[in-house]
Amino acid sequence: MKVSNSANLGPITIVINAILALLTTVAANVVSILTVTNALPTLSETGGTVTTDGTEQDVYVNAVPIGEFNPICVTINCTAQTAGETLIVRLYYDNAPGGAGLILVDEVTYVGAIDPPMIVIDLDPNRYGVAVTIEGDGANAYPWDVHYEI
Repeated sequence: MKVSNSANLGPITIVINAILALLTTVAANVVSILTVTNALPTLSETGGTVTTDGTEQDVYVNAVPIGEFNPICVTINCTAQTAGETLIVRLYYDNAPGGAGLILVDEVTYVGAIDPPMIVIDLDPNRYGVAVTIEGDGANAYPWDVHYEI
């Protein structure tokens, strides 16, 4: 929109037109900023408790993601682990379309009381699936949580 130069408004018209052009630019920049910020990933989490029973049990599984996703980490609270117990933590990934299946990537065995008692498993971006499992010989409850970007 431009202000006409009728009624001999000369300098005022120039200033008003400059302000209108500036406001149009600001509005376009605000829309651009909103587009970027609305697309930023949001950190989310979920968790629970797994009670060990001597078998391998799922802690966190995302075996059929809808697309590329970015799991950040899984934490497992091991304060209930005692000196005579063993805990095995396993990490699996699937890297093939069509679900070739989760493949063991890493396995760590903890014997006795764990110090420090919090296990943190860093996870990598993934397209086809990831799982963290535990297997313990004691009947302990292990609280856990996972953090990921959506």
